[in-house]
Amino acid sequence: MWRRSPPSLRRSAWPGPEAPTRVYHVPVGDGRSTEDLVAAGQYGYAQAALTSENFLADRAAPARIRRLVLLEFEHPVAFEHVVAEAARRGLVRPTYEDALYFGIAHPEAQRERPILFLHEPWLGAFGRRDVVCLWHNAGRRELGLEGFDDTWPGHFRFAFVLPD
Repeated sequence: MWRRSPPSLRRSAWPGPEAPTRVYHVPVGDGRSTEDLVAAGQYGYAQAALTSENFLADRAAPARIRRLVLLEFEHPVAFEHVVAEAARRGLVRPTYEDALYFGIAHPEAQRERPILFLHEPWLGAFGRRDVVCLWHNAGRRELGLEGFDDTWPGHFRFAFVLPD
């Protein structure tokens, strides 16, 4: 992890007083299906609902690099608080594809602490709105879903995208 922000993201170039500690470059848009992306992540566990039927990857999207940063809080937070802080910093919400590609490009990041992607939620089992989460458990990397309307503990991190 960076001790200092890269020159392009020091306070003078960053909206707000805090600069992110690290920018994750994530290649996206290579034409793979959701199932291919999940398989490429080589997870010890992947939630069975993460399929093209529920999370359709845009296979025609152009190849490009997305720049993601992780917001951290020292207390439990809800969606409104996290999104307001991201907006204050000029960040945009990720897509579920960002989560799948992130897990492939940066597999060790989720071993530090869970990473939640607040994309448009999927209406899952029993009417719960879910979003993709990367975490680890018992030494293995896992890809799962978390409730969008939940309040998350302070150890969660939240992925957002730096606009182009």
